[in-house]
Amino acid sequence: MPNDLPELSRAEWLVMQACWEKRRATARDIHEEVSPRRGWEYQTVKTMLDRLTAKGYLKCGKVGPVCLFEPAVTRAKAIGRAIDTFKSTVLGDSLAPLFAHFTGGKSLSDEEIGSLRRLIEKHEED
Repeated sequence: MPNDLPELSRAEWLVMQACWEKRRATARDIHEEVSPRRGWEYQTVKTMLDRLTAKGYLKCGKVGPVCLFEPAVTRAKAIGRAIDTFKSTVLGDSLAPLFAHFTGGKSLSDEEIGSLRRLIEKHEED
């Protein structure tokens, strides 16, 4: 994934979530998915799809007169990019505040503790 992909707004994340779920969809399909949650008009969704295509997150192919949108970036890569940006701009490249926030005031399950241990061990091996 190119490092120069622009950040996504909250609204764009909502549209991308629908695109990842559908895998390949028309603007109408995506509108039907997101409109009940946001009340957006069809043209608003179409504009967002076009913007996401211009940003490099979606590909648009034509089948006759119909545009079919599909993700050009995987959900995992987009999430990783967002986390990396958050880590560097908000957390000063430290993950400790993130873990402190998520674990503050509540107990971690044995499964969660095991997952964190495995991640730390893997990081130490690398």
